[in-house]
Parts: sequence; structure tokens; C-alpha cells
Amino acid sequence: MSFQLWGIYMFSVFDLDGTVICSEHRKATLPDGSLDLDHWIENNTPEKILADSLLPMAKMMQNSWKRGDTVIICTARVLQDSDFYFFMLNDLQFHHVLSRPQGCSMADEELKDIQLRMFAHDRNMSWRQFCVESVVFDDNLSVLTRLKSIGMDVVDASQMNKALAA
Repeated sequence: MSFQLWGIYMFSVFDLDGTVICSEHRKATLPDGSLDLDHWIENNTPEKILADSLLPMAKMMQNSWKRGDTVIICTARVLQDSDFYFFMLNDLQFHHVLSRPQGCSMADEELKDIQLRMFAHDRNMSWRQFCVESVVFDDNLSVLTRLKSIGMDVVDASQMNKALAA
């Protein structure tokens, strides 16, 4: 499946976990299905980060970079030096990173909505213009639903990774 199916975008926005990176070995869920954040934090060590692997969509991110798109990482992770080292080792290049501030407990969809709006605002772009020029790749259905409802083109990374792996 070709990225060109979605047209040509200036901004390619990629989530990390479940989109371009497999970090399942560090993840646990609570009985209600939500992320066990304490477990995630405990397992967010340099050694375990470096044991992550790439998902098929990582190639799409690399191709977006090579094509000249502005590549934005938009993640609910609190990033650390080991994450950036992993990016470098795996040729995950980007222009901008939007990540969770330390201590922020805001829901992922709200966090990403705010961060993307601030990104557009900081570049003196209207929200409408930013939406027209952007595509978001994410595996979180709450994020996809929220961003689609506010005008963004979104791609379900879970489905895309399955299609690319087939």
C-alpha cells in the first residue's frame, strides 16, 4: 500500500508506540484495559528502550523524511536520551518532536490535540491550513477519533501495520 493514496502532505505526524515502534515488552494493562502507567514508568529503562523494535510503518516514516515531508513525532511518551539514541540507531529521522511533559497526566487525545494546535499556531498557520497539509498516523482510537473530529486526516496505524506486514 502506498502513502500516495492519501495525497501529498507537507506534514507527516507519527505516533511512536504501536505505530512505528513495538514496545509491547514494556507494556501492561489494568483490568479495565487502560495502560498501567506505573508499570510503563518502571520498565522505561535505557536497556528496555533499546530492546524495542520497528513496526512496518517505520519504513513509511523513513520514506516521508526522504520525500521531503516535515516529519513530526507526536507521542504521549515522556522521552529521554535513550529514546533519541534508539531513533538514531534505527534511522528514524524527524524535524519536530511533540511529547508528554514530565508529570503531565492529561489523556492522550487531549494532549495531542493541544500540542498539534500549538505547533500550528507557533508557525502562524491557521488550524484549517495545518489540517489540509497534514496526515496523522496513530494506533490509539481515542486519538484518531478526536483528531478526525477536529478536521485532521488520520490513518489507523494498527490496520496499516497489519496490511504492510501481510
